[in-house]
Amino acid sequence: MARTRCLTNQRRMATGLLLYALDYDGCLPPPEYPQPGGKWRTWIACLQPYIADQEITDCPVNPFKKATNPYHGYPADSSYALNLRFFGVFAPGPFPIDNVEIPAQTVLLTEAGLYRGDGPFGPPSYPWAMTWYWDTAWWPNVYPSPHNRRMNVAVADGHSVSVKVAYYTPEGHDPLYGRLGGAVYNWNGGYPNGQTDGAPRE
Repeated sequence: MARTRCLTNQRRMATGLLLYALDYDGCLPPPEYPQPGGKWRTWIACLQPYIADQEITDCPVNPFKKATNPYHGYPADSSYALNLRFFGVFAPGPFPIDNVEIPAQTVLLTEAGLYRGDGPFGPPSYPWAMTWYWDTAWWPNVYPSPHNRRMNVAVADGHSVSVKVAYYTPEGHDPLYGRLGGAVYNWNGGYPNGQTDGAPRE
């Protein structure tokens, strides 16, 4: 089944990212970074030495091929997006993955694939694809739910899960820490670091 294959892909990619972090002071690669001559590379280039099968970067029902990043115009190289909060959101530079207090609830990878003009449940319609994840309510068309209206995600402890996205609209939602779906949150299980005594932020 396509959803199971996608979950396996994400789990293998998450394992590769955790191995990368072991080699780089606990930090993940940047979601994208410039190269000489105005070209760009993505986190997939950094991940390649840690994954044996390059085909796992493509979701079977959520393709990225022949797509480009809508901001910098480079070719997309994965159906999945890396959580931008691990790189330069809370502080300059990468955020060490070991500092995440609730890794089993903190998103690492989400679906991205091709842009969907009719919204997150519609078919691919335009050759754009994101390499980094911010929030489903920020731009629903680029973070789809292609598996029977569910999204596959990988979390920071390395496991993958299928969730029903909680917020494709911003009302009542905290995009920084808030819930992506199920028990998976945009950051640290819905809690700022060191503040886990209250309710998680939606």
